Amino acid sequence: MSEPNYLTTREVARLCRVSDATVKRWEDAGFLKSERTSGKHRRFRAEEIARFQREQGLGQKLCHGDRSVLSAPARRRGRPDSDCSFLDLVVAGCEEDAANFVIGAYLQGTGLTDIFDHLISPAMRRIGEMWYRTELSVAQEHLASRAAQYAVHKLRTALPLPEMKGRTAFCAAFESDYHDLPPYLAQLTIENEGWEVMNFGANIPFFSLREEIVKYSPEAICLSATYLTEIERLAREYREIYDTAARLKIPVILGGRVFEDDHLRRRFPADLYPETFGEVAAFIEKLAD
Repeated sequence: MSEPNYLTTREVARLCRVSDATVKRWEDAGFLKSERTSGKHRRFRAEEIARFQREQGLGQKLCHGDRSVLSAPARRRGRPDSDCSFLDLVVAGCEEDAANFVIGAYLQGTGLTDIFDHLISPAMRRIGEMWYRTELSVAQEHLASRAAQYAVHKLRTALPLPEMKGRTAFCAAFESDYHDLPPYLAQLTIENEGWEVMNFGANIPFFSLREEIVKYSPEAICLSATYLTEIERLAREYREIYDTAARLKIPVILGGRVFEDDHLRRRFPADLYPETFGEVAAFIEKLAD
């Protein structure tokens, strides 16, 4: 078992603001699940602590500076916290460590969209730049992307269920865009606002998406594009989606750095071109008012 993937009894006690003995009693009673090291010491997964805190309504924020749960893995390695970045972890393919990193940030009180905007998105942009400059191979880029996807999935299991608003949104990536993570982050952002989300993933054919829009008439559509190919064809087919949504009074959100280009915004009209997931959350919240 790899030590950095787990929290010690003392770290859990600090996080939950109780004594070490209380944590041990919780584990003995079956309220918390732990694993044991070769020396028979208890070790707890971050997502298990998040689940327990959520169910028990325990506090989720520490004010102990460098004694926080995030710094624990670095302390056990004998390295400064700056060496334990999310980027480093996903590039190395450390799925569990990456998951514990983002869950730890959430447990300390970092908001969901702040995690997406300030931890995950910058790391993934950096990975894309490294791949473009051949500093990472295709295999390494795929490994990093899988580790990031795993971390976000684990984070999702740690989130409390919001009060549902009875509204539905669609999420997807543009046709010919094979990046699954951006629509998944959009999905979690919108779900966190109490909406149901149908996520069609990457490379969704526009004709098929339009059929689903007509069939289900969601209250919002959120599409992402990391890059665009065959712009003329895509613009023409996207216009059918946008016109259909406009006729049904469904707002369309287009995310991705490609839409920072004013020329492309004119070719691909939308109700919102967010630069952050925080903007997506604010827009969705306003729609629910």
